Amino acid sequence: MSDVAAPLALPVTPRHWALLAALALGAATGGLAFRLGGTPGLVIGLSVGLAALGLAALAEGGESGLWAKVFGALAAALTLAAMADPARLQMAFAFGSLALLSGGATRARLRLRLPVLGLALALAAALGAYGAYYLIVSRDLEIADFMFYRLLSTAVATLARAGRLDAIGVDLANSMTKDYSWAPALIPGFALAAFGLLSRWVYVAAIVLAYATPAALALGWSARKIAGPCRGALGFATLAALAAYPFGLVVAAKGMPDIGGLALVVSALRLADRLAGALTLPRDGGKRLRGVVRKLAFILALTLFALFLFRRWYAFACVGIVMALALELAAAALQGRLRWRDTALAASVAALTLTALLAPILADWLPNPAAHDYAKLYAAYRKTPDALIAAIGGWSGYAPLALALAGALFLGWRSRFARLAFVSGPVAALLFLRVQSPYPHHLYLIAPFVMLGIAAPLTYLFNRSRLGGLGALAALAALTMTPLGQQAPQGWFPAAALPPAPRADLAELARLKDFVDARATPSNKVCGLGSSYTFSGQLIDELWQLKADKSPLKRAGESSSVAMTDVDDVDGPPNPQIRECALLIVGDPVQTHVIASHQLTVTLPASEMLTGVGIGSHYRATGEVFALDHGVHARVFERTSPLTDEDMAQLATRWRVARQVAN
Repeated sequence: MSDVAAPLALPVTPRHWALLAALALGAATGGLAFRLGGTPGLVIGLSVGLAALGLAALAEGGESGLWAKVFGALAAALTLAAMADPARLQMAFAFGSLALLSGGATRARLRLRLPVLGLALALAAALGAYGAYYLIVSRDLEIADFMFYRLLSTAVATLARAGRLDAIGVDLANSMTKDYSWAPALIPGFALAAFGLLSRWVYVAAIVLAYATPAALALGWSARKIAGPCRGALGFATLAALAAYPFGLVVAAKGMPDIGGLALVVSALRLADRLAGALTLPRDGGKRLRGVVRKLAFILALTLFALFLFRRWYAFACVGIVMALALELAAAALQGRLRWRDTALAASVAALTLTALLAPILADWLPNPAAHDYAKLYAAYRKTPDALIAAIGGWSGYAPLALALAGALFLGWRSRFARLAFVSGPVAALLFLRVQSPYPHHLYLIAPFVMLGIAAPLTYLFNRSRLGGLGALAALAALTMTPLGQQAPQGWFPAAALPPAPRADLAELARLKDFVDARATPSNKVCGLGSSYTFSGQLIDELWQLKADKSPLKRAGESSSVAMTDVDDVDGPPNPQIRECALLIVGDPVQTHVIASHQLTVTLPASEMLTGVGIGSHYRATGEVFALDHGVHARVFERTSPLTDEDMAQLATRWRVARQVAN
């Protein structure tokens, strides 16, 4: 018998394999990200590795073997992907991200009881009537972002009618890395394909039905949840939410789909509330609770990404919700109520899910992060404090903001959901203000705070006194949705809820449209210089809506104008293709829509045209003038001699010098 002891065997368990696979996944992710963007990519790899290690370490039962296989397969796939062409890799990530989002969405369950369905139909009819009233009274023209999404919807409709669903999918995937996603245009686009390609009525009806109605119902549900349930309270709370912030309806009626994000915000708040509840339960729920935590973290990550995909600036709402959730969990930790193991599990699941969903965006941004420094790019959009205060007074009113703050202080303590709602909104707004001042549709970031801060207390009153609640709601609606509120000092109540009078220059715009249509061809381009609502280069291309009988979409080589640059920080120097413009229509005085010192790409060439120097020496005034609103004249200039590459280079040089002086 030998005296030599046998070597000690250390069994390799499934958990060990899972941990090794997690390390491999982090290394593969970091290597791929490093190849795309250098050192910052290593941070992504470290984050993924830590999240994967967290899942592997927290796995129980047979989960370890599953995670080992999943992480190992992903690590191998990413290692192979590192050898692929970056452009193809980005598209592969985009389709994978959409597939993950779509697959996760199949787990959502929508339950509408008959009374709620009836309320939804009545609400859709009422909002549709308001939208029709607004369009008829205002005869409002769509411009800028409003027109952009109508054009995107028209593109979706055109492709759908041609049976090109594959092309829609490709364009949606491509848009994921852009500032304007195709996602909001899908439903209106399919509606246009079915009921009228160029119909603004169909377009607005689709926005009201698919986006505004669910948003209003979601906010009504939230207000009732904060105030407490009561028979008939959902309908009351929904009306109160709309009366608290009627300008939200105006933006939808004008043709902007952004209101659809509010339903996703409410969904994210509800999921965050449920997740916080699961992570602070007093007793161990075992395997079943871990399954609930994983599911909630996964769906919350999907919802936050859907918000980001729907409209990029909803990212601030996502951050606000995450920060509010973190504060709730920190408070629970201080009280000794936080389930640390399950919290780590939720964080790992959410981190891995969001990284997978954001893969195409990360692949696009990593090579050049400075190209997405929005605080710098959108510096031109920052209003002065006085201008910002005045704008917000017109859009939401100071009195409703004060009421919302009082309501948040009054009811914010009642539930975790209320705290999440009343903390996340201001956080999102403050983060947004660090980038730029808001435009009308950006106020959806604080809309839940305003609407719930007013609607929840009114519903609380309604639950205790029907007559008192109805009276308070009637008074609020009279002040925010009728001319009565305008009897108060300016800015106290929103003026923008009422349809404005039509532009006084519609006849001149129609004459301008006929003038351009008679002359503009691909070989004789007619262009515009200016960037205000009254007159802009875009306006010329948007005049088709005065008589929507021909699709505004152009194929390659068909364009009869040149898209001008508008904002220096975003677009750079004047477009050198200005040399192709046979006719230039210039706003006088020069028209800007943001800080003028950041719009030299507009003001410099426009000034040269009006004074006859620089590029203006190659044009002559024809004497044709269009008298527009606010004393603006659109003057027509005809090219008399060709502009050369040297002329364009000198214009760019003058722009750079002017930028240095201005900044």
